[in-house]
Amino acid sequence: MKKVMLLMIGVLLTLSLFSCKEDKPLVAYNYNYYDYMNTFITVNFMTYDDQTAASYESHIVDMLSMYHDLTDNYRDLSIDSTYLENIYSINQKIGQQLEIDEPLYRILEEAKSVETLTDGYFDITIGKAIDVWKALIEANYDNNIIPDVNYHAALDTINALDFSLNGFNLSEIDGHYYIQTQGENTKLDLGAIAKGYATQKISNYLSSEGVKYYFINSGSSSLYLALNSNVDRDYFNIGLTCPICDQSGTYGTVQNVMNQSVTTSGDYEQFVLHNDLRYHHIVSPVTKMPMQYYHTVTLIGDDAGLLDALSTALFSMPNDIFNAWMDTHQNELNLSYIRFNYDETITQSLLGDLVFERN
Repeated sequence: MKKVMLLMIGVLLTLSLFSCKEDKPLVAYNYNYYDYMNTFITVNFMTYDDQTAASYESHIVDMLSMYHDLTDNYRDLSIDSTYLENIYSINQKIGQQLEIDEPLYRILEEAKSVETLTDGYFDITIGKAIDVWKALIEANYDNNIIPDVNYHAALDTINALDFSLNGFNLSEIDGHYYIQTQGENTKLDLGAIAKGYATQKISNYLSSEGVKYYFINSGSSSLYLALNSNVDRDYFNIGLTCPICDQSGTYGTVQNVMNQSVTTSGDYEQFVLHNDLRYHHIVSPVTKMPMQYYHTVTLIGDDAGLLDALSTALFSMPNDIFNAWMDTHQNELNLSYIRFNYDETITQSLLGDLVFERN
């Protein structure tokens, strides 16, 4: 699953995008955040005056702060926090029924829904397996290569983890919200959905305030692109970073994106090598291993939170299961995808006016 720094998408955006299309002058406002969800977030929108922009920005900060605190699985809530529990505190109380705040309940509800939708390929309870591979990635081995002894020790740890009893139940009683986890190897990790979920909430808020021209870039792997204020076009063109190039660059461009999210899961920012294969941070709930089917999976669709979770699930699906899943769900979910396969071929299926051009 994704956690902190994820796949870099080269976003082909400049300040020239903010030429005014409307009679009343609009002003571009750009805000950068470094303190939320362990990543870099940019929100760029157009409105009429500083006071309105400040009001929007205050609301955005409140949302980011809330989702950061509630979904954090590394630290407990601060002493003065008004929230009931967060992911870290829930993980310390496996088996207990705990009252939680509605925003956390809703994101957990979404995670459970995606688990069902993907036949278990999305599973937020496998945090202990993620921790094993994360430790290898962060070990700073020579030439980024896992020594055989460390690789096999990791496999022994993984094989000892029984996830068959993992799970959590959600309930709502008289306006109060509860979670109860089960399974001694359960460790919740919302890293594969939280950032996209917050991105979508910010988008919903800006749209509800009548903002037309904006984009949100969350860690460069989860984007939401509304309308482009460029006088020549409403749409955005998005460059997709090459996952196998020695130097940073794009392997292609998605054209005609507007009022949609673009989300990518990939293996090249966080990985170590063993027998020339990349072992990365996206762990399959089925095998408890990082899989080597694709280098990147990019999804374009309507909901950044859903896409964040789906890109993680699809990344761990073998080609035949991926294709069968898309045959069933692509049109109903309005999903487009571009897959950079492990053999360096590209597979794509785009809906509507979207176009992909390879460099």
